[in-house]
Amino acid sequence: MIWIILILGLILRSFSLNQSLWLDEAINTLAVKSYSLVDLVTQYARADFHPPGWFIILWFWGKLFGYSEIAVRMPSVIFGVLTIWIIYLIGKKLISKELGIIAALLLSVNPLHIYYSQEARMYALATLAVALNFFLLIKLVKEEKLNLFILIIGNLLILSSDYVAYLIFPAQLIFLLLLKQKKIIKRWLTGLSLAILLGVWWVPVFLDQLNVGSVASAHLPVWKFIVGGFDFKAVPLTFIKFVIGRISYPDKLIYAIVLLPVSVLFSYLILGGIKSIKNFERKLLIFWISIPIILATVISIAVPIYSYFRMLFTLPAFIILTSLGIISFQSKLRYLFLGAVLSVQLFSASVYLFNSSYQREDWRGVVNYLKSMKNSQVLFESSGTLPPFDYYAKNSINALGALKEFPAGSNKDLINLEDISQSSKDIFLVDYLVEISDPDRLVDGKLKSLGYKISETKDFHGVGFVYHYVKE
Repeated sequence: MIWIILILGLILRSFSLNQSLWLDEAINTLAVKSYSLVDLVTQYARADFHPPGWFIILWFWGKLFGYSEIAVRMPSVIFGVLTIWIIYLIGKKLISKELGIIAALLLSVNPLHIYYSQEARMYALATLAVALNFFLLIKLVKEEKLNLFILIIGNLLILSSDYVAYLIFPAQLIFLLLLKQKKIIKRWLTGLSLAILLGVWWVPVFLDQLNVGSVASAHLPVWKFIVGGFDFKAVPLTFIKFVIGRISYPDKLIYAIVLLPVSVLFSYLILGGIKSIKNFERKLLIFWISIPIILATVISIAVPIYSYFRMLFTLPAFIILTSLGIISFQSKLRYLFLGAVLSVQLFSASVYLFNSSYQREDWRGVVNYLKSMKNSQVLFESSGTLPPFDYYAKNSINALGALKEFPAGSNKDLINLEDISQSSKDIFLVDYLVEISDPDRLVDGKLKSLGYKISETKDFHGVGFVYHYVKE
């Protein structure tokens, strides 16, 4: 049965895998393509606030399989399927094989996990690393045979995947302290300490990342609300996204009305799952999901780290608790609740997989459109062109950034648009992230002062508007 579920998980994660790369994916892809391995982890990584694990994996993977959309996303697909296997093992070891099967089935169709199992970023890796680490923790607590080397490797996977995933270590420590078993705590601390020592070479890069991040935060204060600043809606939004993934609906009232019974269903099952298990399993699963979310929320008051997708590594605990709630019922009700949960998740996953408006930024569409407008000047609301544009354009389009300074505060922060106006009757302006880079729309104002007017506007999913200016 588990092999059928793993195949199902692989199939679902293979649909729409060639959708356009979005900004962060393209940045990473072009970096691993152009940097040596040493420069990647010592130079490039300083400006990308993540540990080196994903960069190293993608660097080797790209050298072997290339840099197409499918190629760079395949590692995350593999990590996603492996996480399904691990959650099966956790459920089986905690309670029963039946729990493992149901948990694996629910994770295989979970829309949020499918989404990030298709992204060329580190979140699927972090989720796998944390799930594996908890499986090893369970073996440790049950005093089963566990090689210290394996425990160290499990910790290293987390340390090299994503900084927010580090919050799982306080959760595990609190859990172990409540168990009051000094021998197990000592062995756990030994495994973690040795893993940290093996990763100490990364500390100088990490300190540089902090410095770059603090400068960026001071220079772009609005950025914290995009990357994960404090927000009271963040935690309930995490719950919703764990259930239905990234899909939404423009009419918020209808959206709320539809989500209410779904939220009640999952809340009821999770509470039932918590009540149905013993103290040991209850604490393990509750701490897995709650402690990182609480800590991330508190930290985000000062440092912007909380976004629901960064909490993806707590999703397996959410799934296991839901599964426990399902199997706590007798056979007929059990199948009824299982069918309801599967229906919600499969519907949500299908909306994402088969509707491009819920997928990633359509940079491929932007480039194809601009290529059709031959010999036109393209401008970006930034200090240069952007990586996803470069990935698809491959230097075939005359494009440049319209800003000398980022963000633009006055016209002196713009490039010399007068010179461009002398040679270009048609100008296309890509307004991606204009709210951050040019909140006063200075480029638009300058172009209009030079005699241009907007003749056409194209809207590309996730990218925003591309304006076609024509000189009168």
